[in-house]
Amino acid sequence: MRRLFTRLIAAVFIAMVLANCGQSGLDKVETVAVGNGVFEITLYAKGELQAAESTPIKPPAGSPNPRTIEWMVEDNSWVKKGDSVARFDASSALRGTEDVGIELSKVDIQVLAKQRELERQLGELGNELELVDVEKLMAEQFTFDNELAYSRHEIIDAMRDKELLEYRSGHLEGKKGTYREREGAEVAVLSAVRATQESKFQEHKSQLDNSEVFAPHDGFFVYEKTWFGQKIDIGSTVFPGNKIASIPNLDRMEAVLYVLETEAVGVVEGQQTLVTIDSYPDKPLSGKISKISATASPIERNSPVKYFKVTVSLELADPDWITPESQVSASIAISRIENAIFVPNQAIFSDASGDWVFVREGGDLVRREIQLGLRGANRSEILNGLDADSKIALFPPDQDKI
Repeated sequence: MRRLFTRLIAAVFIAMVLANCGQSGLDKVETVAVGNGVFEITLYAKGELQAAESTPIKPPAGSPNPRTIEWMVEDNSWVKKGDSVARFDASSALRGTEDVGIELSKVDIQVLAKQRELERQLGELGNELELVDVEKLMAEQFTFDNELAYSRHEIIDAMRDKELLEYRSGHLEGKKGTYREREGAEVAVLSAVRATQESKFQEHKSQLDNSEVFAPHDGFFVYEKTWFGQKIDIGSTVFPGNKIASIPNLDRMEAVLYVLETEAVGVVEGQQTLVTIDSYPDKPLSGKISKISATASPIERNSPVKYFKVTVSLELADPDWITPESQVSASIAISRIENAIFVPNQAIFSDASGDWVFVREGGDLVRREIQLGLRGANRSEILNGLDADSKIALFPPDQDKI
């Protein structure tokens, strides 16, 4: 009985080997039916939600210098109008006011010293002038009634003394004017220095008086991002006029998508887009593309991969669950054709002469030229060359077998 069973197994094995030896190479080529119906090209992308409009939050006015954020309310926290939302480091401004105060005191002391020096010099000149005036008066009162009583030399010397006293009086008066002019110039220089220090003092004081930012209205407080995607936070240094955060208007929301540069062909404004918030997969949102960036750029530092920034305006806004910075997935309907014939891209072969597929005709695979229409990532539309009931090969057959 065992011998009979063994012979039966051997006979079945031999029959299978002979059957496989008789199978042609064409029978091993996998074929699929040509697609017929709705042909869609859909692009998938990732991104996040943001408000279409928002109120920018910037450093307070009062200084042209960069400022360091000392404190901010938490990102995406709810704030009310008038709440303090950010505070800037004022330690340098405090030190600056102290230093400038010292410099102002120095300038005031120098001005006072100049004024006292001038008073001293003018006092000394005044004393000299008084003495000269006395000598002039005595010289003017001296007369030569009896010229014979004086020698000629005495008369000449007396006349020269009178002229000298008049010259000396004029010289001292001129010196007084020179002292006053010099003192005025020196005080003017010190006044200019003081004005510069006063300007610095007012700038530092303005920084001290404007070191906080307050919410202009109710809303979510959302940190701003730098050009390479990193959020501004405590410790960041910002320049005047730069936005550090925003309070979005939740009545109008939009999705910002990042589409690979190589996949953005066919993306245009106005295309219908389905957006799904990752945390609410059962609540898809409808929208249309409202803006596309002019050029592609990296979204990560040290990455050569470039993306187009595509903005989708959403038809619904509900602050209860549609909030800024929510991560989203989106499908963009690039095109849709009714009653189209289409095939997998894997089944299409091309060279310089054109495009073709291998169609099964009976027991053979026949090369057939085709005309392509729209091409998607996985499938392509066929304009001419195939019928709806055709079957095509997914990979080229052994040429020696056809």
